[in-house]
Amino acid sequence: MSRIAVHRKKARWQDRGRDYVVFVDGKEVARIANGASCEVQVVPGPHAVQLRIDWCRSPELRVEVGQGETVQLSCGPNAHPLFAIFHILFVRNRYVWLRPAA
Repeated sequence: MSRIAVHRKKARWQDRGRDYVVFVDGKEVARIANGASCEVQVVPGPHAVQLRIDWCRSPELRVEVGQGETVQLSCGPNAHPLFAIFHILFVRNRYVWLRPAA
């Protein structure tokens, strides 16, 4: 069984009361609360993962998931709370960061 696991970094202020919506291959598969994690089952192979909150999103991240493997990802808000309005208005496609977990 192959999986994609996403851990959301706990934020003090930004988006702390709202969930990020997880999309795999363009389909909504989960929601992640502040400081929480989710794990979704996928078929082995390449997948596109993206997070969204309202009309803002992360860049799409392409991952290769092997048979029986769990790909670990982490995410969080890109903008400092004082600059959130700038991100919402001008760089909404990079509002959330998403990357392989360290």
